[in-house]
Amino acid sequence: MRMEKEALLALLNKYSVPFCTADLDMNIPIQPWRCNRKYVELEKLVSSNTLEHLCLLRFCHLTDAKTELKDLLYREFDIAEFVTGHNIVALHAAFTNERSGSVIITLDNGVIGSIEVGNLLPEGQAEVDRHEMIARRGVGSDIVVDTQLPQQSIYLMTDKPEAFKDTDSELFGLNDKQIELVRAHFAFLKDKSKKEWHAAQDAHLLAAVKAAFESNETHKKIVL
Repeated sequence: MRMEKEALLALLNKYSVPFCTADLDMNIPIQPWRCNRKYVELEKLVSSNTLEHLCLLRFCHLTDAKTELKDLLYREFDIAEFVTGHNIVALHAAFTNERSGSVIITLDNGVIGSIEVGNLLPEGQAEVDRHEMIARRGVGSDIVVDTQLPQQSIYLMTDKPEAFKDTDSELFGLNDKQIELVRAHFAFLKDKSKKEWHAAQDAHLLAAVKAAFESNETHKKIVL
């Protein structure tokens, strides 16, 4: 968290954004992934009507055991709502030992989504995620079609292979999640008018996550 705070402070100073010490607390529930370029571009495909008559979402997010299933669900539910511009109104979930599973969601415009989640990857292995949107005319995806693993920009093939991918010219050295967090808080501190909206969205997402585990226990569809 220290690197993120230092990066946030640098941006605030660079662009002369007023702030106080308390503003550097980065625990505000502001759904930081909404600043990720790939999700922003997916949202544009829908809002610009490039994808016509959206029908189906196919999401997948796999991590190691350091990430809890509830956190994966929270993130993926919000991404689904962000890229489509519609809220989840019902879901049906099935999990295995709360380590993996899938959720079928229904949005308020009738679009259906399949979300696969799991935290069974070997410790330290890079996360694997994929977000596809299928419409009557057009398909949107945040990774290249037929790609199984997210690609990196540079691969260093040595005794211990390494990969590098910098996606923000002002935040070199930070990974995607760190960049999301810094950019989201920077945008929030520039304009705090959406503070209540973020709090309401957080409550909504937490309720959806709770409903998913309830659905898994009862084996029934839950209407939110």
